[in-house]
Amino acid sequence: MTSSMRSRVAYVVLTHRNPRQVGRLLWRLSTDRSRFLVHVDRRAGRAVDADMRRHAAAVPRVQFLRRRRCFWAGFGMVRATLGAFDHVVRQELPVDHIVLVSGQDYPLRPAEEIERFLGADLSRSFMSAGPVLDVWPDGHWRIDMWHLVSYQNLHLTVPWERRIPGGLAPYGGEAWICLSLAAVRHVVEFARANARFVRFFEHVLHPDEIFFQTILMNSPLRETVVDDHLRYIDWSPDPGPATLGVSDLDKLVRSRRLFARKFDATVDETILDLLDEHIERSTLAPDG
Repeated sequence: MTSSMRSRVAYVVLTHRNPRQVGRLLWRLSTDRSRFLVHVDRRAGRAVDADMRRHAAAVPRVQFLRRRRCFWAGFGMVRATLGAFDHVVRQELPVDHIVLVSGQDYPLRPAEEIERFLGADLSRSFMSAGPVLDVWPDGHWRIDMWHLVSYQNLHLTVPWERRIPGGLAPYGGEAWICLSLAAVRHVVEFARANARFVRFFEHVLHPDEIFFQTILMNSPLRETVVDDHLRYIDWSPDPGPATLGVSDLDKLVRSRRLFARKFDATVDETILDLLDEHIERSTLAPDG
């Protein structure tokens, strides 16, 4: 590591299932400089929410956010993330970076090492971001057409001619991002001041992969964005991503990434045990 400074990290955790696995994730990322903002999909039952809180009870500095419905490919994940960002800004939480993770993410490195990596430059944000048509050659239809995503995978499309308000160039990438506090403040202030932009994205397909990239890559902070989402993700299956297991351990370790996704303890919990062992060895010998 080039710096011994550790970033103060707030993890925004979007989740809807596997409470015990989520509790394990929180425990693995918990340090004296971390905190957690947990959003449980409102579509999950009250029993799931209660179980999430029970499994998180032993981890310090955990807050549960107002629950919102999150449909796949819809605006719910953006709305939940914006709610978390707004909470950070309004409460003036003492943090330097905000990392968005799902309940099916898991770290590949010790939490303190992640904090040192981010602490090397507190102004940097990390997210995959490129012009939409470079990322997805047919990606324009996500934006130019009007989409409604709702219950039971309902997806309605209307071929209206639409353009992003303000003439902003669309950028896209992976939904899972790590932003500096300055970037989060900019996103919150932009969303508050540009209600038309927010309403427009309520009818974009997979807006969580475009909304934040478009705001930040059209902002003065674009030079602070590193085009890297810091994760190992296997997109080889169709549809992906793959659920990772024991057979992926060597690839995960050799990747030198900070996080990986996705994991499902009901399918393969042993991989999480093996990653814990790898992280513990890394903690004892961080340069080995």
